[in-house]
Amino acid sequence: MTKKIVPLLFILFFTSCEKPFDCVKSSGKLSAKVYEELTFTKIIVHKGIALVITQGDNYKVEVKTGENLINDIEVKSDGNTLTLEDNTTCNWVRDYGETTVYITAPNLTDIYCKTDKEITSNGTLKYENLRLISMNTIDGYNGVGTGDFVLQIDCEKLLVESNEVSRYYISGKANQASINFYEQDGIFHGENLMCNAISLFHRGSNHMFVHPLVSLSGDIYNVGNVFCYSRPSEENIRVKQHYKGKLIFK
Repeated sequence: MTKKIVPLLFILFFTSCEKPFDCVKSSGKLSAKVYEELTFTKIIVHKGIALVITQGDNYKVEVKTGENLINDIEVKSDGNTLTLEDNTTCNWVRDYGETTVYITAPNLTDIYCKTDKEITSNGTLKYENLRLISMNTIDGYNGVGTGDFVLQIDCEKLLVESNEVSRYYISGKANQASINFYEQDGIFHGENLMCNAISLFHRGSNHMFVHPLVSLSGDIYNVGNVFCYSRPSEENIRVKQHYKGKLIFK
């Protein structure tokens, strides 16, 4: 009886796949596909895709993945928005998320993390105003962001928004930074981000690490602490502690 059940379960699962061949095909050898006619300032990267960003004079998008999967990686430009999506549906004989997209862009304003993979910089990103968003569908886009940001920046304004578990490892410098954790267990590691003025909204359960040079302001609403790696003058520290989370100077 058992011998009959196993093949039957295999058949049922196989036929339930949107793309049955995806369940048994291997990735194949590493392959690359280049897109050079796209322009964008906003990126949305979905599940299973790692992203590497380089600042450069010309736009370029290069997808690297297995040759059997490369046509399933969707690269779509709509107005100023670039969307990256892995349309494979079944991964029995390979690891999910073997795809890395390498982007070169002269300017970016928004990076939406809907992936479980890292978003990293290749060199310093000198974009004037940069928003890093890792949210659930409350931001208006499908998917949930759980991947980490690992970026070196040199910008005028940085905005971080998160209500998920992404970790932000941000180094470099900025004139102004607004860091907003609305809930969940994400971490902001900005102890190596030299920033003149930092404002924060912290309702998360994990910690923030910041390095303000001139001023620090905001509110702490949950159990997560804010660790400050510098000490601005007292009149420029305006942080209210509404619950158990504290402002702690290192």
